[in-house]
Amino acid sequence: MDIKLELLQNHIYDYMRNLFETHAPDTSKLADTAATMALSEIKMVIGNDELSDFDVVEKIVCILEDYNIDCGGRHDF
Repeated sequence: MDIKLELLQNHIYDYMRNLFETHAPDTSKLADTAATMALSEIKMVIGNDELSDFDVVEKIVCILEDYNIDCGGRHDF
């Protein structure tokens, strides 16, 4: 690895760790917000009677991926 990049990454890591220790975000509030948004999107997809079952599953997987939730290898097609 490039030494400059490694030093920069270490500096950023240390800075962020210190920032979170002194100004910790409300992780429950952040997670609840993202979870609520994802569930709302999924509910809209499930309620769409114009979609086939396959399309519903496809759209749900895409929503989960948008929120950086890994759906495993079954969706690699």
